[in-house]
Amino acid sequence: MNRELTRLLLSLGITANYTGFDYTLYAVLLAAEDPARLVQVTKNLYPAVASRFQSTAGRVEQNIRHAAELAWKTNPRMLQDIAGYPLIRRPRASQFIAILTAEYNKLLAREDPDGQQRLF
Repeated sequence: MNRELTRLLLSLGITANYTGFDYTLYAVLLAAEDPARLVQVTKNLYPAVASRFQSTAGRVEQNIRHAAELAWKTNPRMLQDIAGYPLIRRPRASQFIAILTAEYNKLLAREDPDGQQRLF
């Protein structure tokens, strides 16, 4: 299923050469696993991502913010479509993670019982 999340990030213009790509991917996986991490991202989510990548919570937030900015510049229409509501400006890093986590959960819900992804 990470493949689907990777495709989502790539379609938003966030490529693997950005540090924010890995941070965003991992943050979404953690948030999907435990949605409570989205409540206080600076205390719960960013430190967990930072620990995984031997970084700091501040740098994690900065790189995810950059990924959100990149997605906003590259494919704002798609970002608004997956958000499900109009975005007047680039989403904050925490909002970006919440949007992606909701979309990731939708992708998981579409998965067949035998673990195969359905065609859209």
